[in-house]
Amino acid sequence: YDSFFKQQNLSAATYIQSATMSMVIDFISSPEVAFLQNIKGLVPAGKTKLIFRFMEADDVEPTTNKTYGSILADLSSVKAFASGILVPKSYIWPVKDGYLQPATSLVNDAHKVGLAVYAYGFANDAPASYNYSYDPIREYVQFVSNGDFSVDGVLTDFPSTASEAI
Repeated sequence: YDSFFKQQNLSAATYIQSATMSMVIDFISSPEVAFLQNIKGLVPAGKTKLIFRFMEADDVEPTTNKTYGSILADLSSVKAFASGILVPKSYIWPVKDGYLQPATSLVNDAHKVGLAVYAYGFANDAPASYNYSYDPIREYVQFVSNGDFSVDGVLTDFPSTASEAI
């Protein structure tokens, strides 16, 4: 996180800006609003996508002192500094007592304001919901091909499983 690097008298923004001179950086994600706002003008527009990473809804974003849940309620403000959002999968398909709850409107709401949506928190070794019958491929399919919406991508430690699902 940018705040960590600042404590060490280092600048993540300067490093990223110099890196873009010698390579293409497709995505930069951060859970810090101020970092994404500051870096927006330093990276090639249209080539590097800035993604705002949401933490748990009750966690406080360090540069605005707002909870991630309250930031989520105003997606149009996120569009001002990011082209997409990276959210825990439970923001899209909540699970209660081991069972899936109805999907939220997050993906459709974000797409309406022009934000791409990426989900994270997938794991082959930790069953998410009984609804998937312990099959992680079924879980990925639920996010990318369910008839009502599709996330724009997933972030996972198990890329071969995600690839097989897609």
